[in-house]
Amino acid sequence: MERRHLSVEGREFGIETQGAGPDEFVLLHGIGASPRYFAPLVRELAAAATVHAVHLPGFGRTRRPRQSLSIAEFGRLTGLALRRLGIGPAIVVGHSMGCQVAVELALAGAAVRGLVLLGPTVNRRERTAWQQGLRLLQDTCLEPPGVNWRVFSDYARCGPRWYLATLPHMIGHRLEERLPLVGVPTLLLRGEHDPIVPQRWLAELAAGGAAAAAQVPGAAHVVMYRRPQAVARHCLDLAART
Repeated sequence: MERRHLSVEGREFGIETQGAGPDEFVLLHGIGASPRYFAPLVRELAAAATVHAVHLPGFGRTRRPRQSLSIAEFGRLTGLALRRLGIGPAIVVGHSMGCQVAVELALAGAAVRGLVLLGPTVNRRERTAWQQGLRLLQDTCLEPPGVNWRVFSDYARCGPRWYLATLPHMIGHRLEERLPLVGVPTLLLRGEHDPIVPQRWLAELAAGGAAAAAQVPGAAHVVMYRRPQAVARHCLDLAART
């Protein structure tokens, strides 16, 4: 694994790269998390492609910025970081809030071939902190212990101050308004048992954004951890079509 750190406009990014295949994938984690929960998916994709897992500012291995960032700022700064490192054109794979960042990254003019959005947030019918917290608690009961340990230890590393500073930006971002503006092939995926991203919400996003949608059996919100092979197949299929 190659690890790189860089600062973009005073915000720190970490990039972990594995694999050496011709297709490039960029992985963007959700709020409070880090690329650690992508590990099973990285192993699958890196067998055939080059995979860049991003630590967004304030999360994972990066320092917390002094001021909170909007979702659009996360996307724009990520695009600058990728450009500086010569990454792309790439298939961008976002999870949860990372889906919102991925869409803003594409809209900022980054070198994006396509998007795979895993468990895209935020369901417009539950756009409050307490509702999202309740759904997260429900999802915890459906996830393997290994992913819960990774996620909650990442939350602890992130700290409540940065998490709570970012949360209003995540909740306030209207993915259903931004996704239709994206001009690259897009696939929406959810785990069959995901309480955070119900099927109705996924279908609405797909219809509004002219995107394809699919459901992965036997998984909840962190779909790429429980079913990495199935998610990797979807990612590689999209790469083959773009």
